[in-house]
Amino acid sequence: MATIKEIARIAGVSTATVSNVIHGNMGKVSPEKLAEIQVLLDRFRYVKKLGLSHLQNAGSRIICLVINAVKTYENSIFADPFYGQIMGEAERLLQEKDYYLMLYVSASIDDIFRTVAAWNIDGIIAISFRSADCGKLQRLTEKPVVSIDITGKASNRFVNVGVEDFEGGYLMTRHLITRGYEDILLFANKDFGIEHERWLGYRKALEEGGIPSDSGQYVFVSTEREKRLSQYKALLPRLKKGAALFFLSDFYAIEGIGFLAQNDVAVPEDVGVAGFDDTVYSRLSVPPLTTVHQDFSQKAAIAVEQLLLLIDGGTPSCRDIRLPVELVIREST
Repeated sequence: MATIKEIARIAGVSTATVSNVIHGNMGKVSPEKLAEIQVLLDRFRYVKKLGLSHLQNAGSRIICLVINAVKTYENSIFADPFYGQIMGEAERLLQEKDYYLMLYVSASIDDIFRTVAAWNIDGIIAISFRSADCGKLQRLTEKPVVSIDITGKASNRFVNVGVEDFEGGYLMTRHLITRGYEDILLFANKDFGIEHERWLGYRKALEEGGIPSDSGQYVFVSTEREKRLSQYKALLPRLKKGAALFFLSDFYAIEGIGFLAQNDVAVPEDVGVAGFDDTVYSRLSVPPLTTVHQDFSQKAAIAVEQLLLLIDGGTPSCRDIRLPVELVIREST
């Protein structure tokens, strides 16, 4: 790839003239030289460097995707394909629109605030944030914000893109009841945000099925693998009596299937196992996992679409977008 200096020498012009063409200052260059320089830039596949000025001035075309890593899997949040699939699709769509994606992940919301405020960005996609923190991001940066799977209620400061979590919890629990399971345990890290919505759907289906929804049905699992395995081991006597396990994450559900196999508990003959998300791994588990499907590509596409709308000064028709979910029945139940 040629440098500006080399292209200027071949064209018989100054480096300043080539630089003007590269940066769109066409008024200072004759039409003949403009065409000649453009041909040379194309021939040598010259790539314009962003440079410090590009990062400092208005219109950086950088979108910051930030993840508040409140839970990690095997010391990396990207061990859960949910995050990788969202990020990959968002990056692809932004690249098509000539935007650049910057990624920042932290469990510390204050670190996220400091980092985002330090960069000149055009907009923010925030994953796994509380509503109040999304609002603060917008106030702090004065840039458009779109959240994915917010905890709390959306506000007029940003747009949220989520799924019908209540419906997903309800559909899966109702499915397990129709399969004949009466002892249905729900596994989650916490009881707020999207997990709480899924639990409410689970509880409604239990009540409709005449099954008590006491607190013992909700199992809070650790984010540390060894502690989770200890929790599963303590539940083994109960599991061997024909329980169904509804994990609010495919990652944990597949891990649970592996644990049961190692302890001579057959799925689904002895225990039914279900997940939530329908990640790429849900089809690869043995047996394949029954789960609640959400469309990651659509989720990322709408988030990008709404953010670009806000960047262009548009007004969203809805501040809290909820996408449909679908029950996917496979061999684990």
